[in-house]
Amino acid sequence: MKITPLDDENGCRRLAVEADWSAIAADYDDIIAAYSRVQIPGFRSGKAPRSVIEQRLQKQVLEDLSRQAAQRLGREAVRKSGAEPLGTIAISDIECARGTTFCFTARFRPVPEIEVPDLGSLTVRDESPDPKDRISHRLLELIRFDVPAEAVQAELGDDVSTADSSSAAWKEAQDRVRLILILKKIARQEGIEVDEADVERRIEEKAAEFSVSSHTLRAEFEKGGRRQRLKDMLLAESTLNFLIEKSGL
Repeated sequence: MKITPLDDENGCRRLAVEADWSAIAADYDDIIAAYSRVQIPGFRSGKAPRSVIEQRLQKQVLEDLSRQAAQRLGREAVRKSGAEPLGTIAISDIECARGTTFCFTARFRPVPEIEVPDLGSLTVRDESPDPKDRISHRLLELIRFDVPAEAVQAELGDDVSTADSSSAAWKEAQDRVRLILILKKIARQEGIEVDEADVERRIEEKAAEFSVSSHTLRAEFEKGGRRQRLKDMLLAESTLNFLIEKSGL
């Protein structure tokens, strides 16, 4: 994979990424396999040849491939660049055709500098019944840094009624973003990791819970960086469990 830094843009970094077809061939095969279960006119369910699927559903397959591969390779490119993204990685300028070089631009805001105190002396005074809440409140008290408005708005979503930076909703979203960043920093320091297998297990669990296919739910999580958000949430859970055990709560 070739990674070329581009000019920064309003505090965000940009990377031009190029990857050989071999880097996304497995993604392509997985998507074709998923579409093989779709009913194709003139064929029994699951019986359409691969060549027919590639011909008739080429547009949908390449759209899915572009979204899935760009998110995965975008995260890898940012990691290899030595940066840590704040929030989602925006993908643009995608060039995707079967058998050719895959290209796109990744845009992200790097996380701010975070100073974590000595966790061995972490004292928790909060009386909340949930130990995760108690640890979270104490971390937010101890560790202060500015969270860009862009990250808070992304956390809030499209609800314009919450866009006022003086509102309670804004403050709550700001604290959620700050807590996730703190927990990710602690996870890096302590060697706590969540891998793709953990993400897949949670998606399978949620698919069973809501009685939807895992393929459908997986495709939804690939949109708008939701898969990375899920991974961050799993990492936060693991880190909070580590801190609870460490503090004896």
